[in-house]
Amino acid sequence: MTGHSHHKPFTKDRNAQRGAVLAISLMILLVMTMIGVASMGTTTLQEKMANNNNQRQIAFQAAEAALRAGEAFLAANILSVSDLVTNFNATSPVAGLYSQRAPVVGMATYPSTVNIFDDASWLIAGNAVVLTTLTTVSQQPRYIVEYMGRAGRAPTNYNGNNPDARQYAFQITAIGWGEGAMPKARYFLQSSFRMPLL
Repeated sequence: MTGHSHHKPFTKDRNAQRGAVLAISLMILLVMTMIGVASMGTTTLQEKMANNNNQRQIAFQAAEAALRAGEAFLAANILSVSDLVTNFNATSPVAGLYSQRAPVVGMATYPSTVNIFDDASWLIAGNAVVLTTLTTVSQQPRYIVEYMGRAGRAPTNYNGNNPDARQYAFQITAIGWGEGAMPKARYFLQSSFRMPLL
């Protein structure tokens, strides 16, 4: 007697397998979507950072140009003590030229209306010197020049024969803005400038 055994082949429900594939595919799709959204957020943030850095560089270069213009003004126009008195005179003040310490009566002192940390103060006509040669920005950079007095200690002059050879000290403050109608980026620069006057 021969016996036959019948084995049923192992078959899992195909519908259950299809359901598992669908669930795994949806999970992978969800993870890829989350990665894509995160990448877009990072790219947007990097673009904003790059734009802010670019605006800051533009403001820095504008302030640098204004600072150099202030130094060039001093070198070209203040060659003697009489030039100093004429240009820093309170009777007929030159825009943006002030004196922290007056060598003679009548020097233009630093006005209370000027606040170098307030943009509106820089934009008031007559408070600062406007650099009109820089046309690549919407807001022109500006500078002010302050006479700070003689540099160093005064010489001992007991017999009246020792000349005062100290140089005349100035401080130049400049501001530059970034691009746009309402620029948010701004940059301040200051330099000290000393020179002998005749």
